[in-house]
Amino acid sequence: MIKKVNMKRFIYFFVFFLLLTLGLFFIMNTLGSRTIQESLINSSKNQLAYAESIMDGVISEASMYGIQYTADNDVRFYQSRKQELSNYDAQMNKNEISDRLSDQLFSSLAVESIGIYWKPDGTFIQTGHDSLAKLPFEQVTERGWQTYNNSLYYFSVYPYIHQPKNPANIQYIVGVKLKKEYLVSLLGKAVNGDSSNAFFLVNDNLVISGKPVDSRIEQKAKETITPDTQRILKFDYHTGEDDYYVLSKYIEPIDTYLVTYTRMSDFLNPLDRNQQVFVGSILVILIIGLIVILMFYRNFYRNVHLLGKKFYQVEQGNYSTRISENPVNEFFNLFKSFNHMVLKTQNLFASLKIETELRRDAEVKQLQAQINPHFLYNSLFFIMSMAKTSPEAVMQMSKHLAEYYRYLTKLDRHDATLASELQLADHFLSIMSLCKEIHYEINLPPELGEHRIMPLIIQPIVENAIQHGIEERQGAHRVSIEIKALDDGALIIIADDGKGLTPEQIVLLAARVESESPPPGSRGIGLWNIHQRLKNAYGELSGLRFFTNDWGGLSVMAYIDFSLDEGGEHAITDCG
Repeated sequence: MIKKVNMKRFIYFFVFFLLLTLGLFFIMNTLGSRTIQESLINSSKNQLAYAESIMDGVISEASMYGIQYTADNDVRFYQSRKQELSNYDAQMNKNEISDRLSDQLFSSLAVESIGIYWKPDGTFIQTGHDSLAKLPFEQVTERGWQTYNNSLYYFSVYPYIHQPKNPANIQYIVGVKLKKEYLVSLLGKAVNGDSSNAFFLVNDNLVISGKPVDSRIEQKAKETITPDTQRILKFDYHTGEDDYYVLSKYIEPIDTYLVTYTRMSDFLNPLDRNQQVFVGSILVILIIGLIVILMFYRNFYRNVHLLGKKFYQVEQGNYSTRISENPVNEFFNLFKSFNHMVLKTQNLFASLKIETELRRDAEVKQLQAQINPHFLYNSLFFIMSMAKTSPEAVMQMSKHLAEYYRYLTKLDRHDATLASELQLADHFLSIMSLCKEIHYEINLPPELGEHRIMPLIIQPIVENAIQHGIEERQGAHRVSIEIKALDDGALIIIADDGKGLTPEQIVLLAARVESESPPPGSRGIGLWNIHQRLKNAYGELSGLRFFTNDWGGLSVMAYIDFSLDEGGEHAITDCG
């Protein structure tokens, strides 16, 4: 893999690495932000639940005071005793009740005042000194929590057990007023630092808060919150500059919502600044890296590319090429050595010109014998017919066709392996599957791929399977190539679901390939050629074997003995 890394891939890898780093940092930053948000929200929920529990205690305390004095005997019989007592004694009795109410408030932090109002004669007793304190009592018609003049009251009426349906039958009213300052202080237990605020929303119209409440969030809360007594509800609110999360808890006894909202930007801005610094650092590294790559390209890669280009020209047979550049670095001596080498090579090839031309003529004749003109014509006509309708098919055909013939032109290098031969067969089958319906399967154990064999052993058998098997049977379309490890060699099995042969025909074919001389005509000479080459290279047991497979077609089997290691040293002779 390292050998395949070039300059372009290195640049791609460098950019990909930076983008991957940015992506990972973005994911980590997102996860960190989400963790902080969840932590803040859970903390706010805990604080809200704590404030709610205190509020429940305040509600219970106020209700208890109301019920206690509604059922108190001194309060119940105050009116009847008042008629029996003198003015002095009646006043003393009233003062005694007032003192008891005042003494009760010494131990309470949440209750501001307690008042008792007798409706029949308008008598009123209270713990405070507010001259208007009686007004809310005069409007009471039933027991429960009520608001008056931005204050929260709990009213209890007598008779208590069976509350009168007609408000005129109420004898007296006990009212408990909560301290607004205490409620405001209670909000401090529900907020999360200076970035949070909280307020009570009573009866959807009264807002109790110690600090100014954002009117937009207040309006949004009125539109969003629902009276759910079991859960703490949450929703997000976004403005042009800030993001908030809003929590609400419905307190059913007083029909009030405890609402908190927290500005997230105060907590996430440090993370955003860190992200900006990191992105800036990555961009600086990217710029520096690109500058280094540019310098590397100008001083090294360009010279390497030039040298590779010249070597390619030499490889193509241009032995007159020279490198005229004179870089002021280590490449000067390298280019000088290259020019000297090419000059020597040119002289050498001049002295061997006659021998090379003769050899080339022989190789051309051999190659022409290898190439099936009809196969080439069909492939080219396929490319012409599909050029406008299916460019993808043209690309695939051109790719496989180029790889197929490139392999054939390098057969004189004697470097054929099982893997390379199967790759040639794969290109051939891919070309055939584009032209017609061919389904094929190639199975090669990885440990056998690099073993050397004689070239052009597998592909002619595959070609024979298609031409004389599949094409002669309607609906046939399957080809299978399977390689199995066997002792010190490999077993090659090529099967098709084509026309197949009868037992008599199989015996006749086996006898034909065993013959010492090739069969007359062109039919069958390819299999005879392969059979003879296998026997000469790997022994008698390595010849071709034929049998009918489960598909009804013909299977051809050959054995390759790797211990002999003579595969690439034999002449290439094949006729279609």
